Parts: sequence; C-alpha cells; structure tokens
Amino acid sequence: MSSETKLVCSTCISCPKEEILRRLQRETTCSACCSALRLMTERPLAELVLLDSFVDREDETGYVLNEDLASPAALEAACAKFPLQEWLKNCQPLKRDKRCPMHTNSRHIFNQADLWEDMWAELSAAQKATICAVGAGELHDKLWQHCTDKHHLCKDCRSNVMWAYDRLTKKELPPVGTEAEQEAELSSLQAYFDIERSTEGTICVHSSALPTILYHYEDTLAEEAESSSKGRHAPTRQAGLSELLCVVGRLLLRKVLTSYQTSLEEEQNQQLLVRLVLSHFQAQTLERHAAQCAESLLEGIEHDAGKASKRKLKKERQKHRREAEAEEQAVTWDEQQELALLSKMGWSNAAAVALGGGGESAPGGGGAADATGGGAHPPPANGCGVAGGGGGDGRATEREAAAPGRGGAELDAARALALHPVDAASLELTESEQREFSALARQKGQLMEERDRMRAAIRERFERFALGGSKGVA
Repeated sequence: MSSETKLVCSTCISCPKEEILRRLQRETTCSACCSALRLMTERPLAELVLLDSFVDREDETGYVLNEDLASPAALEAACAKFPLQEWLKNCQPLKRDKRCPMHTNSRHIFNQADLWEDMWAELSAAQKATICAVGAGELHDKLWQHCTDKHHLCKDCRSNVMWAYDRLTKKELPPVGTEAEQEAELSSLQAYFDIERSTEGTICVHSSALPTILYHYEDTLAEEAESSSKGRHAPTRQAGLSELLCVVGRLLLRKVLTSYQTSLEEEQNQQLLVRLVLSHFQAQTLERHAAQCAESLLEGIEHDAGKASKRKLKKERQKHRREAEAEEQAVTWDEQQELALLSKMGWSNAAAVALGGGGESAPGGGGAADATGGGAHPPPANGCGVAGGGGGDGRATEREAAAPGRGGAELDAARALALHPVDAASLELTESEQREFSALARQKGQLMEERDRMRAAIRERFERFALGGSKGVA
C-alpha cells in the first residue's frame, strides 16, 4: 500500500465486517440471521444494491463510507431513514422460538400456498424468469414419480405423459396421428412452454402462462379431493399434457413460494446490514467530531493557560516588588543609629556634641579655630549647651585638633543648638551680643540645611548598606 493510500485510509471512515457480525450477535440470538449476514458480507459490493448507495468502496479494512455522507448531519439523516433499533425487533425470536419470525416462517411457507397470486405479483421480472426456468432432470424425476409411485399409471398412459416431456427436450419422436393432430398438440405445448428456448437441461415456461398452470394444478387437487376413485388415467396426449402441467404446477408453486420467502429474507438482511453499517459510521463520525472538538478545546485552554501564566508571572513580579518596597520602608531609623554610624565614619566631634547635650561647654575662642583657617566669631558662653568663649578643660583643643577645620566646629555648635534651642527673649543681651546672636542664628539655619542634606545622604547610604547586607545573608 502506498503512502498516499495509507493517508487516504487514515482519513476515511471504515466499518470492519467483523464488527458488524459482533454487533448483530449482541443484539439477537437468531442463528439464521447471523449466518445470512455473514454470507452477505462475503458477497461483492455490486450485488448489495442498498448498501452500495452509502458505501464508496470495499477494501481490506471493510466498507468505506461515501465522502458525501462524512458529516454528522448527513449520517443522522440517513440513520433517521434507516433506524436500527426498530429494525432489530424483527430479528428477535418470539417466545420459545430460537429463530426470528422471518426464518421461522420459512419452514411453514407452504401453509400459505393460497397466497401465491400476491407473491407472484410482488416478484420482479428477473425473479419470474428464474422461476419459469424448470430443470429438465428435476422435472423428469417428478414425472416418473407421478406416473409410477403416486398414481400407478399404465404403460400407455405413461407414454402419453412422457411424450410432452420428450418433445420439450428436443428428443426425436416418430410422428403419430395426422398433421392436424400433430399441429394441435404442438400448439397446446407452445401455449404453456417456450419450445425454442427449451433445451435438454432446461424447460422454459411462459411467465404469462404460469398463473394458468397453477390454476390447473389447484383444480386438479380439488378434483382429487372430491373424487372417490383411486386410479388416474391419461389415454390421450392431451390428457398426458394435463398430467405434465400438474407436475410442472407443483414445481412452479414451490419455486414461487421459496423465491418470495428468499426475497423477503434478502430484503431483511440487506436492510439489517445497511442499518448496522450506518450505525457504526455514525458512531465513528461522532467520535471523530468529539475528538476534534476536544483538540480545539485543549488548544484554546493551552492558549488561555499561556496567557494566564504570563499574568501570573507578572503578578508574582509585582508582589515581589511590593515586598521589597515594604522591606525597604520597614528599615527603622533613629537618632542612635545615626550617631553610631557617624562615629564609625569619623564624625566623632558631632557625636560628642550631640551626646554631651548642655552638660559641658563647648570650646571657646577663636585661637584654635583661627589657627586652622577659620574666621568665625566664638559663640558666647550661655550655659545652654551653646559653645562658649571661656576657657575649656582641654577637650576643646582635642576636638578642634580632630576637626577638619573651622567649619567642623561651627557644625558642632549648630548641632548643639539644634538639640537644645535657645529663646532670644529669655536672654539679657547687649546690642552687640544681640547682633552676634542674630548672626549665629542665621549661621545655624544654614548649618541646619547642610545637616539635613548630609543626613539624607547618610540615610541613603545606610539603607543601601542595610539592604545589601540583608540580601547577602539571604
């Protein structure tokens, strides 16, 4: 099988024959139906006229569905015309019977012999032609049995009966009687039989003459039932022809009944086969359609899941960002941490002044300050923590030496004033001292601004240091 053929087979919908038989065996216990369906699946598709309209072809996989019926809607319409469940009721045995009504009736078909007219009318032309072809060998046996075993005809009567048979089988016979009698005998035979088409193996009966032959057979049976005489005679060839028609009528009646029964069984089996195949096709189509819907649904779910995962990742990143911001905002800040950090960074003078408060006086004078390049006036000794101008205890000299310049001493004084503000109204100052106090106040404001800027810078460095340490530990 080529690759293209395999691809086509994979896309087509097929129905295996074994699956049809398994389905029927699950639905009915009629062995005749199962056997008939098995034989029907072995027949070529061209002989299954009803199934051929729904099936495209037959291959090793089974029956392949026609592409025009591959949609669920088309199959549903076809199954509506040929419903399976209703037809399966005809295949169910009744009561204690082991066969369905159709196959049970086949055993008693001859009980309906009086209905042969209706049966003959329903048969097709091909079936009628088959019925009218009588086997010569079978007819000979029945004639001999009729003449000897059944009615015990004498030799002369048997000769008159067998004359018509010999004439139909083209057997050479010596002429008997006048030409007019011979023509009359030949006309009688031609009224019932097609002599030209009859051969040694087959005797053909005119289909139009079949009802006449069967009526003659029924009348003969009625006369036998009414007559009390046991013997039968055929003294002339016309009487022998009558006996021949009785035997032929019995054979034709049997063939009509069996042919009608066979046609009914054929129709039932073909209907059953079509309904089983369509049911399987519909199930396969629905499964394939459901698989396609599930696949498309899964694709949509995966697409939505991809979008959801992106949203989830974005939310997680936002959550981590908020947590980091919260951790940054959760860093505590107080004055002690600031002073401890300042002392580690070398700001010992500012720390000492801030921690000393007003308990000790700041170094005074401008001697050391001037020596380091300063030019500011020394703050007055006011006893409020402001750097005074009086003599110190030696620590002022150390602080001035440790300070980077006069700006450091001024910054210490400003920090002391910031920690312990002084009200000018509460001081008794001279005019020159007031001017000096105002100048110091302005200097204090400038220093406070500078302190705020430096504090902000130090706070930022501290936060980076604290956050860097916490990430390193994590």
